[in-house]
Amino acid sequence: MKNNYAVRPLLILVAGLVIGIIAAGWYNAGHKVRLVEGYSSGTNYNGAAIGISREVGGTGASEGYRIAGAMWREFGGPWHDQGTPPTLAWPSYGQKVRLGVVDYEPSKSAPGGSAVLWLEVIDTEHTR
Repeated sequence: MKNNYAVRPLLILVAGLVIGIIAAGWYNAGHKVRLVEGYSSGTNYNGAAIGISREVGGTGASEGYRIAGAMWREFGGPWHDQGTPPTLAWPSYGQKVRLGVVDYEPSKSAPGGSAVLWLEVIDTEHTR
């Protein structure tokens, strides 16, 4: 009987881990980060939003993203959690960028949309 009492906490721990792994997988299934890569068609004056175009130089049709609060880095350097990349300063455009975006579904009381988690400036070869 003594051995049963020693095994019981181990079984509870294993069961808790299994439930935690299943719950994490279920949660992450609906929250995948998708990569958006293209060329900046410009940021707004305060750097809170950016347009991304598929066309080199950022002159084609673009899709807008709110980037305020996203982590960022330039050219593979260190990550920053405040401000915006200096190379995206308004009114320049054409920088090659990559965004990590999570899409979320609307709920009864809130609209759906997208959130930019992080932003990388890859190069500035086509900046204007």
